Amino acid sequence: MAELLFIATTVFVAYVVYTAINGGKDQPEDASQPSATPESTPEPAATTPDTPPPTKPEAAKPVAAKPSGKPAETKPKAAKAATAKKTKPESIAADSVKNPKTGEIAKLPPNYSFAKRWIKEALVEEGLVDKIYKNSELNDDTNAKIQTALNALKAMKKYQ
Repeated sequence: MAELLFIATTVFVAYVVYTAINGGKDQPEDASQPSATPESTPEPAATTPDTPPPTKPEAAKPVAAKPSGKPAETKPKAAKAATAKKTKPESIAADSVKNPKTGEIAKLPPNYSFAKRWIKEALVEEGLVDKIYKNSELNDDTNAKIQTALNALKAMKKYQ
């Protein structure tokens, strides 16, 4: 009995997934609907451009009304701070490095095993370590050498 219930549930789930994926594809096959769709599309497109211009002046009116009060003066400062914050992420954190090829910023891991592949390749490319070590090859001496190499990599201008 449980097997039949499992099979019925599986078939139902498969049906739901099938209709969710292919549900929208059945409508355009009807010949009457494609002709109705282009007629209805220009009207919403015509109303859509009319709708945004009223929202922009509405958004401008509250901003224009607030400059007379002091709370509005703090908001432009907040906006300036937000733009300043946007420029600050360009300089990365002290414990992170930037991949010069892709621009990806990655945090330096405390353990070599968790370092990203491109960080390991950069260590070898810069000549800071001899090779990319496997986890089985890591010991205390190797880990100390790798930590020194990671600190040197972090100090390089190319990876900041």
